[in-house]
Amino acid sequence: MRLLVGYLISVPLFFVSLYIVYPAFGAAFHPMVNGQWKIYLSATPQFYLMVLLVSYLTSLRIGYWFVRGSALIFAAGAVLPFCLSAAASFDWPKARMDRLVIEGARIVDAGSNRIIDGQSVYIQGGRIIDIRAGSSHPDWPRIQADGHYLFPGLIDVHTHLQSPVEVRAGLQLGYFLRSTISSYAPQRRAYLESGVTTVRDLGGPALKSFRMRTGIERKDMLGPRLLTAGRLVTSPLGHPVSTIWTPSISNEGAILATDEKTLIDGLDRNLAEGPPDVVKFIHGTIGRAKEELSADLMARGIRWAKDHGLTSVVHAETPAEFEDAIRAGATGVEHAAYLDRLPPSLVALVSSNRPFIDPTFGEYETSMMLQKLPKSERDRRLQRSYEMVRELARSGARIVMGTDAPLVAYGSGFHDEIAQFVCAGFTPAEILTIATSGNAAYIGKATELGRIAAGFRADLVLAKDNPLQDPNTLRKPLWTMLDGQVVARAGDKR
Repeated sequence: MRLLVGYLISVPLFFVSLYIVYPAFGAAFHPMVNGQWKIYLSATPQFYLMVLLVSYLTSLRIGYWFVRGSALIFAAGAVLPFCLSAAASFDWPKARMDRLVIEGARIVDAGSNRIIDGQSVYIQGGRIIDIRAGSSHPDWPRIQADGHYLFPGLIDVHTHLQSPVEVRAGLQLGYFLRSTISSYAPQRRAYLESGVTTVRDLGGPALKSFRMRTGIERKDMLGPRLLTAGRLVTSPLGHPVSTIWTPSISNEGAILATDEKTLIDGLDRNLAEGPPDVVKFIHGTIGRAKEELSADLMARGIRWAKDHGLTSVVHAETPAEFEDAIRAGATGVEHAAYLDRLPPSLVALVSSNRPFIDPTFGEYETSMMLQKLPKSERDRRLQRSYEMVRELARSGARIVMGTDAPLVAYGSGFHDEIAQFVCAGFTPAEILTIATSGNAAYIGKATELGRIAAGFRADLVLAKDNPLQDPNTLRKPLWTMLDGQVVARAGDKR
């Protein structure tokens, strides 16, 4: 009875403490919005048990040393991150060039499946201003490409950048600590070292994501060009708030839509805090969530996104969910690898609407690995997924490429996804087109990313061999350029 009474007393104290602590970290605590109090309430037993454990230990003879040891550990934990953050940081090169010329490159034109020789690329202010034969501007700095292959920076349209753990690798303490104390520098580094110059974050703590985007734009930190959804839209008992997210992440990263008012209020709040680059809706449950966002609320949210000039992305897994999303006018639908059949009604919708569709083969394979399915069964299901995606492409879908990291590795996971596309029967030219100009169109940046052309951003990658013959050469770029600055080189350990 004492334990029960103590627990009941601790619950309101827990909520009061959160009201006090949240503002200290630049956040606001609103448990009554969208029924979030249920999520926080579910976390109270574990905190109460921790308090009981500490109380028990302090009552023992070792309590004296326990309290003092805990204080020392707390002090070290408070100071150590500041000492280590500088060593783990990943920043822009100090020497930057506003103007430069890339000479001797073999330019890869994936759209026409050809290599263009004899052209120099002129860059000023972070953009390509001219591509011409011969030489001009003799006073501009030169980069000699020595006959290697130049192509646009790769684009990952589906990632979750704020995770200190990669699922397949499991918890790696060093990686976890470096990620946590450095605003995810290992993840940012991995993308650029892999030739991925733009990523789109589709879910996580919203304010942190917006701040990271601003930091990269202002060149306060180095990382791939970042687009973000901010808060994703789901139901109060939907994925990921009831499946994989903690209560704190759910509070910072989700709009829990129960009706039109909570939906629109949440979208307006996300717009004011950001604004976001895209609106993401969760219309699937990955089999574990108790409910999914209704088709009507999703359609209302997609209309809101269109009214505000934003693209919309829907997480879906079944043919019916795909049909709901396409019928509602979603810009794109994620996770086509989960489809095991294509009803004629879905094929007809794809043909008439031509949505962007992202398979996320690697994420699907990880899901099967977590289910402990044997490799033979995983391979069989993946082959079926390859067939579905090829059929979607033939039906008019605009196939794009995202990873859903950390379900796969940051950076290198994008190249694993390219390998999946090879297995699915896409040609190297088709794959490189998808990973550059196709993905640029999906994220609404078709006029500035994904091509080597005048007026486009100078986000470029140099590879040793011809990627139109061997996509594996993309895994190890000789260098990666972002906004006209070489930010990663092969063998660079800075």
